[in-house]
Amino acid sequence: MEKQRLFKMTMVDRDFLMQGLRNYAVSVQSRGGNSEAVDALIRKTMAVTGGKLFLDESEYECAVRGINNLRDAYLSAGRSSGGIDRALFKLMNSKYKRAPVR
Repeated sequence: MEKQRLFKMTMVDRDFLMQGLRNYAVSVQSRGGNSEAVDALIRKTMAVTGGKLFLDESEYECAVRGINNLRDAYLSAGRSSGGIDRALFKLMNSKYKRAPVR
């Protein structure tokens, strides 16, 4: 058992996370980086059914960067980012829980 962050998300939070991760994967690939970790996190997020997503530290960093990049894109386009802000706040305030290694 290891400590992982527990992100309790709604369907809206999940949609924002998915969109942010997809955009983040494209930006990583465009910079010549390897987006396999981001792609794995996208698949893991899609597989969640109960609304509880367990994230290790590298997945947590990818998720925060993805949602923050999505927030920046919304703000630069002049769109409201209220829902994204709530999802980012919930993610950043997620607590550590003991979870089995998957």
